Amino acid sequence: MATVKPFQSVQLVWPSRFYMCGHGLIELMMSISLAGIIFTGSSYIYAAHEVQNIRAEQYYLVQQEAQNMLTIMQRELGRAGYKSHIAATNAFIYSDDEIYILNASKDCIVYRYDRNEDGVFNNENFGFRLYLGGLQQRKGSAVSCDGGLGWEMISDTASTDITELQFSVLQQRYSLPYRIKGVVNIVLSIRHRQFADIELHFFRNSSARAFL
Repeated sequence: MATVKPFQSVQLVWPSRFYMCGHGLIELMMSISLAGIIFTGSSYIYAAHEVQNIRAEQYYLVQQEAQNMLTIMQRELGRAGYKSHIAATNAFIYSDDEIYILNASKDCIVYRYDRNEDGVFNNENFGFRLYLGGLQQRKGSAVSCDGGLGWEMISDTASTDITELQFSVLQQRYSLPYRIKGVVNIVLSIRHRQFADIELHFFRNSSARAFL
């Protein structure tokens, strides 16, 4: 007689790879999200760093532009009243023994000196003035502070804007020997045209001595 085996339940065994599929997808999604966050943060830091570099370069540009202008003005204003022949009457100073002349708004200064060292005044007039946000220099022309063709722009008006230029003059006469000393104080404020918050302020002075 055949023996009947009792019913046995069958348990299916799934491959371990089946259980890992869902877990791997979640990890992948988390990795992608984390990589996106890192990339976004890195891009922001890089962009901010580039902006800071650009601002630093433009700050340096404004600073150098101001230093160049101040150096030119200090050097040139120090020549005011100079003449090669001391014994001769000095034709390179103005009436009332003035070395410098300012306009009413004090943003323009003019002076004279013996540029070719011949001792003869031959329309050797010079000066500096503020004009439309730039610094202009007068080189040997007879024009005044109000205008004329003798003024030449020497500042970079495409990148910088001079917001203030003021001159003040202190002149003193000495008796032994008979000469005049003039001191010019220069106040300069300059800013970047695109980065308007980059604005620098300077104070310099120059002096000249002239024999009468």
